[in-house]
Amino acid sequence: MSTINRKRLDHKITIFSTGVHLQAVRCAINGKEQWRWVAVGFEDDSYLDGKVINPTEYADDLAQMVRIFEFDKNEK
Repeated sequence: MSTINRKRLDHKITIFSTGVHLQAVRCAINGKEQWRWVAVGFEDDSYLDGKVINPTEYADDLAQMVRIFEFDKNEK
């Protein structure tokens, strides 16, 4: 297991996992401070119920978090 230089913890750490860029973010969960990975960018296709979607990193409304692509039936 590799270690991270503690100085880097004062800066933003972003990693890439299959299809998603993740950033370490400090937050409070149930009154306890901890670090969580938060998606800050997506690559490649994403799916919801078998349909290709475009996930959004953030939105003011839950319904705006996912946009389902509607393909023209004449497209190949």
